[in-house]
Amino acid sequence: MQNLDTSPHNKRIVFVTGDKGGVGKSFTSRAIVQYYLDLNQPFRAFDIDPVNPNLEQFYPEITTQLDIQKPGALDQIRNEIETQPLLLVDCAARSLWELDAWFKDLGLIQERGQLRLSFTFVFVITPDKSCTVIMNDTLQRFGKEADYLVVKNYGKGKNFSIYEESKLRTSLLKQYQGQEIALPSLLERTVVHLDSHDIGFGDAMKHPDVTVADRSRVRGFLEQSYAQLNAVKSLLIP
Repeated sequence: MQNLDTSPHNKRIVFVTGDKGGVGKSFTSRAIVQYYLDLNQPFRAFDIDPVNPNLEQFYPEITTQLDIQKPGALDQIRNEIETQPLLLVDCAARSLWELDAWFKDLGLIQERGQLRLSFTFVFVITPDKSCTVIMNDTLQRFGKEADYLVVKNYGKGKNFSIYEESKLRTSLLKQYQGQEIALPSLLERTVVHLDSHDIGFGDAMKHPDVTVADRSRVRGFLEQSYAQLNAVKSLLIP
């Protein structure tokens, strides 16, 4: 359900999630973070994956790592929203249960009107059928209290027919006004090089360990990604 209030005091928390490790969840979070940075959009990021805190690895200055398994750890997100209009949360795989419990514990759904706070769940999917399970669970738990964005990760394949022909997709788009975009692929060799040196997408433009060819490749990846993200900007920015 879109938040139609255009007040500059609107706030949004963007949760990037996926059914399992390896779908490109953190890779998508990195692209969105770089999008915010290049827009000069004020925000703060949180990494709540206790196993692979990749977002903090590439953007340590603007990312806070939290242990989702520690009671009360997620409260830092609630505290931050008091002074920061936009938060991005890179979630651990299958962390919906912990998020749902935290939402209920703090009464965030009930408070969202008073806080002028909106929530967006970004589902990163691959052609694998199992990648849609968390979508169904999230829709059942949050319904029309949140906004939904599906990101098809082309780096993992381009045949998304299982999802595209599903009843879940029809419900997501029509009943819940969800939206879809595609994240372009980036050459695996380039990704491995950036990852091995902890280089964020923005830093790749000037890092001495990145070749001119790879800089061009990353630049093209960002341009394509930003074109997709601009189409759903209302779900990603207050």
